[in-house]
Amino acid sequence: MLYFKHSELARQYNVSLRTVHNWIDAAKSGKLNLDLHPEGSKTYIANTSRNLAALAQLVEERRKYRNTKASKVVIPNPEFYQLFSDEQVYDIITNLEIHHEIPRQYNYFDGGAKNWEWYIERLASENTPNILTSTIKLLAINQNYIDSLIDDYSQVNVVDVGAGNAYPVKDFIAHMLKRKKLRRYIALDISPSMLKIAERNIKDWFKGKVPFEGYQYDVNYDRFSSLLISDYMKNEISNTVNLVLLFGGTLSNMRYPDSGLKMIHDSMGIHDILIHATKLDTEASRKYFDFNFKPGNSTLSPNHRLIFDLLNIDDSFYSIEMGYDSTIGQRFIRVRLKVAIAIRFTHNGGKRTVSLNKGDAILLWRGIQNTPIGIMSQFQKNDFYLLHSSQTDDQEYLLTVSRVKRS
Repeated sequence: MLYFKHSELARQYNVSLRTVHNWIDAAKSGKLNLDLHPEGSKTYIANTSRNLAALAQLVEERRKYRNTKASKVVIPNPEFYQLFSDEQVYDIITNLEIHHEIPRQYNYFDGGAKNWEWYIERLASENTPNILTSTIKLLAINQNYIDSLIDDYSQVNVVDVGAGNAYPVKDFIAHMLKRKKLRRYIALDISPSMLKIAERNIKDWFKGKVPFEGYQYDVNYDRFSSLLISDYMKNEISNTVNLVLLFGGTLSNMRYPDSGLKMIHDSMGIHDILIHATKLDTEASRKYFDFNFKPGNSTLSPNHRLIFDLLNIDDSFYSIEMGYDSTIGQRFIRVRLKVAIAIRFTHNGGKRTVSLNKGDAILLWRGIQNTPIGIMSQFQKNDFYLLHSSQTDDQEYLLTVSRVKRS
């Protein structure tokens, strides 16, 4: 019969040798139902499927007991429940429980929206290429081609998915105004605070010449076709086409980007155009990413700590990890817990405790890395067909122009 060495069990289950000896003693006295294997003067735990299941349960019970005694109890601020809807609170709790992750989009609420605008202002002032300036550059370079696609239409609606503060589309909208093509500017964002900033900016930039339409929208779950139905049904009369813009990290930050692409695809008409800009996978992009207002700050940026602050998770409870995971092809920002914590949620008369162990990682941000071929394949898989693509000279940023695939 095969058996485990004591040191193997200690290493595999992250327990002490004393604990392994205690398991064997308990099995000998009948207190634990484990199969043992005698070898000379020593006794070992047999390598059987029944033992593996029993050991896993022992370790889990030991961990729960240890964490119950040693956990730091965390109680969210009342503001947390005021800021998010019941559905969003549920989404945050279940993501913590199941995926050990804070959904990225919720960090743009309230003060998080202002944090993002400050970060965009930093990007706009930088001399080196970044996702903001490179997107604006790619739009300008490809403007003549985009114009050729809409020449046969008298009007366009610009649908800005994940609009943020609207800065990336400022020059694009100005160009459509100059050509007297713009009919509607529709900003879609999950954060009502972000939409208020976008509305303010549009009014300041265009002095009332661009009517602002802002809608709270989650690209993971929501279709926006209801916003376009009136124009679609009158299209033979109004001759209007929709330009759907998908910029920044909206897609690459998602756990399941295909879900977002499906929502967009199912919201578009046969003549509508999707313009997507993103950061590509390069050695440089794997090594450097910084979301603080001041470059080089190694602390957790305000862009990623809003939910942590609302949950009252103290800085001393975790360390920060940033890097690139080659096994799944994504950059990450996460925290590693130095202590076990129990987050006690109380909402609508109910209670839910999320227990996290010492050493657990909580993901705060992902940036899925992709190549031009990979991005084109992803769009094709989600029933788009590619009309045009363009890269920056440094080969770090890509713009694609697509339509929905026709049967």
